[in-house]
Parts: sequence; C-alpha cells; structure tokens
Amino acid sequence: MRLGFYYHIPAIEKDGKILMPGYLGRFLDALAGYCQELVLFQHLPNPGENANFDYKIRSENVRLISLPVRGSVPNRMLHAGKFTKILERHLPQLDAILFRGPTPLLPAMANASKTIPTIFLIVGDYLAGFSSLQQPWWRKGLIYAWELYNDRRQLHFAKRGLVFVNSDILYDKFTGKIENLKQTRTTTLSRDDFFKREDTCQERPIRLLYTGRMDPAKGLLDMVSALGILAAEGEDIVLDLVGWPEEGSDILSQIEKTAAQNGVANRVFYHGYKAVGPELFAYYKNADLYLIASQASEGFPRTIWEAMAHSTPVVATRVGTIPDFVKGAAGLVPPKDPEALAKGVINLMDHPEIRRKYIKKGFDLASQNTLEVQVGEMANKIQAWVEGEYA
Repeated sequence: MRLGFYYHIPAIEKDGKILMPGYLGRFLDALAGYCQELVLFQHLPNPGENANFDYKIRSENVRLISLPVRGSVPNRMLHAGKFTKILERHLPQLDAILFRGPTPLLPAMANASKTIPTIFLIVGDYLAGFSSLQQPWWRKGLIYAWELYNDRRQLHFAKRGLVFVNSDILYDKFTGKIENLKQTRTTTLSRDDFFKREDTCQERPIRLLYTGRMDPAKGLLDMVSALGILAAEGEDIVLDLVGWPEEGSDILSQIEKTAAQNGVANRVFYHGYKAVGPELFAYYKNADLYLIASQASEGFPRTIWEAMAHSTPVVATRVGTIPDFVKGAAGLVPPKDPEALAKGVINLMDHPEIRRKYIKKGFDLASQNTLEVQVGEMANKIQAWVEGEYA
C-alpha cells in the first residue's frame, strides 16, 4: 500500500533524514511498517520551530513532500490552492491518503483527494475547547464562526471516507453521521518503553509531575495552587513541569506569579521541552505521582499512557474521555478545584494499597495501547478500506 499522510505539524529533511516532533514521528514510523511507501505532506517550519524537531524517522520507505510554511489560519484558507496543487501532483502515486484532524486545511486537502480512498484520524474537536479561549468577545465570535464552518466541512468529507477517532466523545458525536467509523487509541509508546516498579512515594520530597503543552486549559495554575495547599499542610512536595508554551503565551510568568502567591516559588521547577523517548521518560521514572488537571473536555491525553507505562500513578480531572479510558486505574477529581486536586494527591500519598493498585492497573492498561497494537489494527482496517471491503 502506498499511503499519503497530511497534518499541519511541520517536518524538515536534514542530512538525508526526516525530522519532526517525536509524538508524531513515532506514530508515522510505526505506520510505515505496514506500507510499501509512506508519503508525508507536511509544512516547512516557521522560524523558531526547529527546536522541537527532536525525532528522526527511522523507516527507509518514508518520503517527505514539503509544503509551504503554514502561516496564519486565514492565510492558509485564502491560499489553500498553493497547498492542494502540490498534493494533487502526487495523487497518482498513492493508493490512499490519511488526514489527521482537526486541522484548518483538512477540507481543502480532502476535496483535492477525491480521486483516491481517503482516511481520517480525528483526535480532537475545535468546538469542544472553545469555551476556554482567552480572547476578546469579538475575536471569540469570529473564531467560533470559523471553527463551526471547519467542523461542518470536515464532517462533509469524512462521510465519504474511513474515519478513526481516539475518544468515546468523538465516537458518540459521529455515530449515525459517518458510516465507516472506527475507534483507536493514540499513543507514543512502544513495547520497549515500559518501566515496571511496584510502588512510589518512598522518599521525600514527593515529586509531582506534569508533562505536555504548557496551556492554562491543562489546569497548570490549579496544580500550583494545590501544591500550595499541600505545602501549607506540612507536606514535603515539589512540582516538576516538562513541556512547551504556545508562541506568545505568558503561562510561565503566570505560573511563577501563582507559585509566589501560594508560597511555593521554591517548589515549582520548569524543565522546558524534552524529546519523546528516553529524555522525556526519565522524568516519569523519577516521579512519584503524575498530575493532569484539564479544565474542559478533551480527547484522552497521551501523557497518561506514558505515566502509566512508567508505573507512575495518576491523578486527573474528571473531564472528556479520561474517566472512560482509565477504567479505575487513576484517581479522578473535579476540574477547576485545587482543593479537590490536593485531596486526590493526599489520597494516593497516604494509601499505599490504592497507589499500588493504580500502578498495576495502569501498567496493564497501557500495555494494551502500544503503537504495535493500535497502529497494527489501524493499518489492517485501512488496507481493507483500500481494497473495497467496506464498500
């Protein structure tokens, strides 16, 4: 199978190797194992984006077709033709194409690919995260109108294709609207990444960990406030933050200010961006508990799988598909509630039997959601779609 792939995350070619962020590169390397050739249609980076290109594609059957720099969303939509023309030139060489979404150019790129089987991997919902946007009312109105338009156009083209979604919420959203709808689990984990241990919280200070995008919607300020509550109660505890802020975001200064207000400025450590793989996974191995305090509905965070795979018990907020996926393998608390978050941490610190149960159940659950398992199942279904078995 000669499979194309499009997503808005940039990639570059350097010294004969394709480089991109690790969370996407690991998926594509796994997918390439089921393809005769995997052809990537990805944008050239904006200035300053090279720092996150930490992963080299290993598979020899992967080829990169560079698209122009993304630019702003309005610019991309107004000049969609300059992207679709490049894609159209290569369609005769492909048996099918996979689009990861949501992404601003998905409708235009899917429309240009009508001559071959199309597959969609939908991993989020722009509309679901709208309420957490911190924008003036007039700008939020414009953004909402665009997101609604993009969502409807995405659905229009997805109805014609094979669609994978990575959450129960998205599955419910599309049930009855899309005929060929499948569920999958998105992950960065390979079988070789797992780290087994029986327990944590054996030494002081207790190390809390968050990894991922440094975004206020992830509840980062709630984590810092919860840390303040725990420290005020006499707990010897610290918070490690690993990840990257969005361009132009002031989240790091907000974290610093909140930490100072809660008396924990010397207990919050920001370590910057770390590459997916040994560099990032070392933080899970050294952590006692993993926190994610998302404030609104979202798909299942891949970082929870990463924590569970490294025997790190999880405390998460009860939002989106997290309760459905963790299946009793993590402590769940209400969102936007630092006191509840602090109690969730204390519950695991003070009850080793619960902590060890979460470690074992989480490890077993993550073992079922490796790249080898999930991508293998996806590739088999794509092959069947290309061969017309779902017609």
